[in-house]
Amino acid sequence: MIKDFLYELIHGDRIKDAHLKREFFTLLLNATIVTAAATILFSIGLKKHFYCIFTYFVLFIFLSILHYVGNKDTSIKIQKRIYVSYCFFMGIVFFPLIYLFGGGIESGAPLFLIISTLSIFLLLDNLLLVVMLVLQFLATLIIGSADYANEGFINSFTSLGDFTYLDISLNAVFIGIGVGVFLRKLTSFFEENQKKATLLLKQIEDASTKDPLTGAYNRRYLMEALNRHIAKVDSGELRSFSILMFDIDHFKNINDTYGHLAGDDCIKNLALILNNLLRDFDIVTRYGGEEFVCVLPTADDTSAFRRAEQIRITVESTQLSEDIDIKVTVSGGVAMYIPGTTADQLLNEADSNLYLAKKQGRNQICWRDGEAPPPCYVAYGNTDTIKPVQNAGRRFSDATQSLRF
Repeated sequence: MIKDFLYELIHGDRIKDAHLKREFFTLLLNATIVTAAATILFSIGLKKHFYCIFTYFVLFIFLSILHYVGNKDTSIKIQKRIYVSYCFFMGIVFFPLIYLFGGGIESGAPLFLIISTLSIFLLLDNLLLVVMLVLQFLATLIIGSADYANEGFINSFTSLGDFTYLDISLNAVFIGIGVGVFLRKLTSFFEENQKKATLLLKQIEDASTKDPLTGAYNRRYLMEALNRHIAKVDSGELRSFSILMFDIDHFKNINDTYGHLAGDDCIKNLALILNNLLRDFDIVTRYGGEEFVCVLPTADDTSAFRRAEQIRITVESTQLSEDIDIKVTVSGGVAMYIPGTTADQLLNEADSNLYLAKKQGRNQICWRDGEAPPPCYVAYGNTDTIKPVQNAGRRFSDATQSLRF
């Protein structure tokens, strides 16, 4: 076992959860250094034996050297050797010496086993952990047996007398503070990493459900949302919902004439207008190319038509790209979910109405297979002309107003 232990220590180049153990060790080492420095001071105050104070001083120097070496060389091999050295000397060298010179079982020295045992479990793995625990147990057994067999020997170095309880209390306080600081930092470390993990998961989720150009949801998310809303209506949880499908008119000509960057501007700023004019809980998705589909929970097709008309007029009066000197318009189709309809059938209905809007001259909204517009939809026709503003070198509307159904 010892041979395998030495081989893993010398030649081992792997540490399980290496980054996490390094964070553990940094926190633990700093807490131990502070505890050792404080212990030197109150040991002098309690007039402990010179050997005891000297042992604490050597411990402080030893910990400082580990701190220096650990920061200078972060390789796996060196870190592993530092961890083993820390655990070995804390539990098998310094603890017996502090116990021997610092007052034995009647002092606070046994409390140092808390730090050494905690270190072994946090920093070592597999064979290294088992061997170090065995060695520490043997060292503790030997020093305890020697103390029991030679009554009065330890007191010949340090006899605390009336200060026994004070020594135990002070050791408990300083070790408690050290462990407490370590655990507090450890908690903060986990909270910080939890936030990073949550943010990373959110980014991964966004990458899988959102369009990178516009920030709108993608087609995959659209199908999930449609099926989810269909289930809600069918179960009676939701009264109704409608969808809007928009397509930029003559988009191929825009790309051919003004370039793809100008075309991208139009797509991005159309998405912005949709988000500005729809409610917070409405869903904007990029269906493909220059097509967008919006899901409007609780809206019937009359309300959806009026909102689509408002969007159409806003687009018509907005410069979607500073590189385009012609009016850019959109056509749209409206469809309302009827129980028993599938998501694909609902999309086909909206697409048919969109095709009809294109066929009838573009820059218009169609619903119910070309039925006349609902009453009062022209109330949105007085929308003020919207002037573009600068955003990352591109222009878009910031003057749209969010209306509610």
